[in-house]
Amino acid sequence: MRICIIGKFPPIQGGVSMRTYWTAHGLAARGHEVAVVTNAKEAQPPFRMHMRDEDWQRCEGSLGKGSVTVHWTDPVDRAQTYLPMASPFVSKLATLAARAHTARRFDVIYSHYMEPYGVAGYLASQITGLPHVARMAGSDAGRLWQHPQLELLYDHVLRSAQVVIAAGIVAQRAMERGIDACRVVPGGSFAPPQHLFTSEGPRLELDRLRSELRDSGDEHQLWGDFAGSSYFGVFGKLGDNKGSFALLSALHRLKRAGAQVGLVALAHGRAQVEQRFRARAEELGLVDRVLQLPFLAHWRVPEFLRSCLAVCCLEQDFSIGINSPIIPLEVLLCGACLVGSAEVIRKLPEWERLPSGWGCVAISNVNDVEELSGKLAAITHDPVSAAAVGARGRRFAQDLLQEIDFPHRLERILEAAAKRRPLVRKLSPPIVSDPAKSDHDCFRLTQMAAAAFARRNSKSPRGIEKSGRKKLIRLVDAQRLLAAIESAIAAGKPRLKPLALAVSIEIAIAVAARECDAAMSGADNDPLFRLHAGQCTIGDIASLVPVREPHLRILEFDYDVSGYRRARTAADFPRAQTTAKSAVVVFGRSGNWRREPLLVDISTARLLNLCDGSRTVAEIASHRDGSFGGSPAPRELEWMENLFVSGLLRLQPAATAGNARAKRQINAG
Repeated sequence: MRICIIGKFPPIQGGVSMRTYWTAHGLAARGHEVAVVTNAKEAQPPFRMHMRDEDWQRCEGSLGKGSVTVHWTDPVDRAQTYLPMASPFVSKLATLAARAHTARRFDVIYSHYMEPYGVAGYLASQITGLPHVARMAGSDAGRLWQHPQLELLYDHVLRSAQVVIAAGIVAQRAMERGIDACRVVPGGSFAPPQHLFTSEGPRLELDRLRSELRDSGDEHQLWGDFAGSSYFGVFGKLGDNKGSFALLSALHRLKRAGAQVGLVALAHGRAQVEQRFRARAEELGLVDRVLQLPFLAHWRVPEFLRSCLAVCCLEQDFSIGINSPIIPLEVLLCGACLVGSAEVIRKLPEWERLPSGWGCVAISNVNDVEELSGKLAAITHDPVSAAAVGARGRRFAQDLLQEIDFPHRLERILEAAAKRRPLVRKLSPPIVSDPAKSDHDCFRLTQMAAAAFARRNSKSPRGIEKSGRKKLIRLVDAQRLLAAIESAIAAGKPRLKPLALAVSIEIAIAVAARECDAAMSGADNDPLFRLHAGQCTIGDIASLVPVREPHLRILEFDYDVSGYRRARTAADFPRAQTTAKSAVVVFGRSGNWRREPLLVDISTARLLNLCDGSRTVAEIASHRDGSFGGSPAPRELEWMENLFVSGLLRLQPAATAGNARAKRQINAG
């Protein structure tokens, strides 16, 4: 395909520029000819990157059969003067795209970010007759689209597009504004290039960068006198809701405590914010502890991240709720210790598997300077454990990106749009769970058993319909059904036994779920903060004491229940029971959501039962035939670690184990 992309691009700083760059080069690597139309050269400091000659060369080039070429708008000159003066971005971008199409025809136009790129994409589409694929980001969808002087035009641009790439509340608002639901599709997840974002590779050398900036005439973009080798990093934009000023206050405490650590900020803000940040650093006497760098090209970011003791992503109370920052993922991929606000970390997919202290350091309230400075101080005092946290965070990020098909899904969307081919059926409205509704409407096996029993018996229990039509089944309904099936079995119908076992499994799970809910009432069950080790990071978990999560229950069965869990109809229920034992872990409700019951082997269930707070991870991992001793194998320690990451265990200091062991011995005596 010949693809025209209209959007942000280096040297413009920011997440959309970064995504556009990697998207263009990712599509080119798949054999497409990509022409980028951008106003990036018109960007001004502080939001303009520092670019070396080799950085400019990386903007375009050939990648096998594909290629990237860039069409730049000209900076404002006398020929573009009009009053009141502003660069005519929309007009220039649309004209460049149309002219490039005349020279060599495109198949599709793709714009990312509405102002000015989506509007220019719409105009270029009108001029050329090409299909337009429009995509919004965070701030344009969450702020600009709400503005009364922009809203009507943006609605028209989206209604006119062949495809609108959007998901969640943005997709819902697009459909509410009249965009055909058949043309609203999610674009898939983004994945930074893992050959660059890795823990291995060059690290940023501050002295060398200073010389580089001096030689290029960009030295004026540096601010601060920090020249040390141990520093925290911050990357992105400055601001109150980015935690920038809280971070300065925390650094001030560290300096007063004698910590030899600094802050290197690959971060800037608008003029007023920038001035406040520097004035506050001066007021706190931190000029010798702070170094503010100009933004660097996207492909140089890993060098910066790898050079930091830890990297802070402290966004909190951000006004654009739909914003999903990519920076935390980049930090994790580079193996740097991520110090993130709870708000930022909870925006990561599967964040429950990234507990604070294990794969990141979470800050529950960024504006609590005591909490923030305390956790930064712990990292300063124990960089080895912080490095271990970074390594585990990297494994989490790698696992997270395994299934991401970037840029394949976007490629398929553009191909379909180029052929003006429909992509999906009409999107269904989002399903919102009702907390007032009994969660026992998930009696899936019982539904099947009820339908099968109703077909075979003229006398079905009250509430069970012969048609087998699905209805809300409560625990009492399941118990009544089980009693009826067991009566039929006793009356000489043994072939109904699989139905009875299916219903009894779900009754046991439902009863356990109620017990879990009661255990969770008023309990501290935040999965992000379930490491209770008395420290903000852990290096080796072997010396910690595992405690089974209080809000889960383990059900052991004398037969293998996996055959029932896989069943799609009652005909799939196992006819003969195996002697293999199995277990199911049942979880309590958290808000409107309950985690699905987890099928585990009997060894895992019994290991979890050993986690009563009286033994260390090492002691349990070295368990042999009911005795403790010896050295645990690495595989067994990994097993225990996986149980913790999966949310089945908490970890606490070993100091409490002696007391628990003593109590156990007293009780035994």
